[in-house]
Amino acid sequence: MAARLEDLLLVLLPLLLFTVPFVLFPDVMVLAMGAVAPALAAAALTLRRGIAGSLRSLSLPASLACSLLLYLVFLAGGLLSRTLGMWWQVERVYSSLTYSPLEVLLIALIGFSEEVYWRGYLQEDLLVSRLRAPWWLSSLPYSLVHLVSGMPLLVLAALPVGVVMGFLARRWGVGTSALAHTAWLYIVLYLAPVPVVLGVAA
Repeated sequence: MAARLEDLLLVLLPLLLFTVPFVLFPDVMVLAMGAVAPALAAAALTLRRGIAGSLRSLSLPASLACSLLLYLVFLAGGLLSRTLGMWWQVERVYSSLTYSPLEVLLIALIGFSEEVYWRGYLQEDLLVSRLRAPWWLSSLPYSLVHLVSGMPLLVLAALPVGVVMGFLARRWGVGTSALAHTAWLYIVLYLAPVPVVLGVAA
């Protein structure tokens, strides 16, 4: 009974916490996510300590290859968003960046923490190990929780992220998906921002 209550708490926690960056502090959503993602990871590691073992395996080539693949997907998504009149949602995300040293450091924590919760706990521990469900199902709640942002593009964008990171976690471990997630965030937000590459001011 206690385990079920813990799972219920962990599953519902993102619905509450995601209001912080997307509703309460949208102007600094990346900074705010720097507090939310570690809170999710800490809760998962505290209540489900066994998931820490999934962080030990690492494939550097797979991480880098998939982070670049996902970046290309987002470039294509940027082009599509302009066609569909949804570019304002891309601008909203990039305009929330502060480019502060703290934010740059927090990106690594966000990438790592999101993988601990979404792939380490939700996918590998709950869905795959205990519920015997397909690993890719974890991409659905990861995508749908972004509905709280009020930006349909974020919901759509989260789906390929969930699938790619979920595949990495299933095949090579959560350490691999954590590295890929972090590398992709740095690329898409700082190193080669989509608006800059597409020649559109954010």
